[in-house]
Amino acid sequence: MKLSSFMDSAYQKKRPGKRLKTREGDMIFSLEDLADRVGNKPSREAVEELVPEDNNQLDLLISSDPKKKYSMIWGYLTSLAAERSSAPLKPPSRDYVGLELRHGTIILPEAGDHVGERMRGGRIVVKGKAGDHLGQEMQGGRIIARGCRDYGFRSMREGFGVILGDAGKFLGIGNCGGRITVMGSCKERAGWLMRSGSLNVSGDAGEYLGLLMSGGRIQVKGIAGRRAGWRKRGGSIAAGGFGPEAAVDVIELE
Repeated sequence: MKLSSFMDSAYQKKRPGKRLKTREGDMIFSLEDLADRVGNKPSREAVEELVPEDNNQLDLLISSDPKKKYSMIWGYLTSLAAERSSAPLKPPSRDYVGLELRHGTIILPEAGDHVGERMRGGRIVVKGKAGDHLGQEMQGGRIIARGCRDYGFRSMREGFGVILGDAGKFLGIGNCGGRITVMGSCKERAGWLMRSGSLNVSGDAGEYLGLLMSGGRIQVKGIAGRRAGWRKRGGSIAAGGFGPEAAVDVIELE
């Protein structure tokens, strides 16, 4: 038999890479092993089915650097570890921490992007600032952060998001539920396409607040920028003051 035919037979016509593919029933030793089984962008259920029963092994996987390739898998692992733990989980500050978290607590000194995405319950506390897409598509639970960049709590359905400082652009766009509180100010287009839920800002808001919103409630104690409520079809916007070209039905707070 030719060597090439022998290798095809041995590896079922798949050339071996740097390491053999993980076989059914084998222990998961690395994120690469896990990705070999579930792919780089799996469902939570696929990851949960193969996650090690040994918490020490799970901790070892979380301590490894997923880089961009395995970031979603790593994010699911942080959620599963937090749900198993009786104490708050304190993983490295990377992207996708708390992906689809259901219960438990995660504490971070800072946060990357997509933290708390699609979470359904539990709590995430970010002592510093978070990156983009914080709490995106939240379905429950609570997130508290010192600040966040753009797209915070995008497409939120349920849950509670608190920003103790300032938020970036596109805060709460497409929301159909949940509550967002910002103790500082937020930038432009907060509440864009908002359908329900609430957004409360203690400071000022940027331009196009509540752009194209159809429901929900927005309240800004400070000044809302230019064109607040532009093309609004429903819901309410109240602020301490408005810039030029605000919608006619906005409410100025006393």
